[in-house]
Amino acid sequence: MKRILLLSLTLAVAPGAVTGCSQPRIDCMTGHASGIGAFAMKYTLVPGSKTGEGSCDTVKGEIVGLEKYNPASAKDPNKQDLTKASLAIRTTTLGQLAVDAQAAGIMVDEEKINSLGDFVSTVPDDEDVCTVPTFTVAEGDFPEIGGAPATSVKYAWKNVRVRVTTAYEGTEMVGEVTYTRDGCSASYTVVGLWPAVYCEEVDAEGKGTGKPDTTWCDPQANPDAGRAYGSGINPDFEDNVTCDPDLLLCVLKQPPPSLR
Repeated sequence: MKRILLLSLTLAVAPGAVTGCSQPRIDCMTGHASGIGAFAMKYTLVPGSKTGEGSCDTVKGEIVGLEKYNPASAKDPNKQDLTKASLAIRTTTLGQLAVDAQAAGIMVDEEKINSLGDFVSTVPDDEDVCTVPTFTVAEGDFPEIGGAPATSVKYAWKNVRVRVTTAYEGTEMVGEVTYTRDGCSASYTVVGLWPAVYCEEVDAEGKGTGKPDTTWCDPQANPDAGRAYGSGINPDFEDNVTCDPDLLLCVLKQPPPSLR
């Protein structure tokens, strides 16, 4: 049973460049949505950050797509500028609202529902971290659709940091986000793990029980237990991964030391 979750960003990605001999370094990158999955992100509310009325302070996390790309060259728009690197972020919430709107025949500005920011450098720093300090705000205003009320949603991301080495190619990240919905706003710290993997317990009939089952996070397959595939999560992370009981997604217990 394959539980890796997919989320398309459809953004161009440049291959990482490898330099050096004994200790090769690679370009800044992230585990990306157009490959085999997106990030499972756990949100932790910043105390006292809520403003307005609503439930914006109850979000536990979600699946989020990250995509690194090189912008077009100023001299030739048909070529990538490999001296610069940017990051795009699309959340499941905005992505699904856009899909529902388009299915109802409503035009959606695809660029506005992505957050875009520039990496400080195209290569990791001395602690193997790639940083994007600021982003554009991702937002969308959606009318009433199929009985669902009209809604306005915004995500303001900042201080996103990704661990990048030849062994850990952008599969762990941290950051901050302010989530606003219909006038209610709250800020969160974020810890993300790639790929996003469901970990809901299933009963003898294969139906979900609504309870967590961390064995689905195991990188090793176990056909006898009904797991024909491993989770796809890096085996080195095994002791630091658990099944979140609210999200029913495999998440990091805590960020790696370089991201704390």
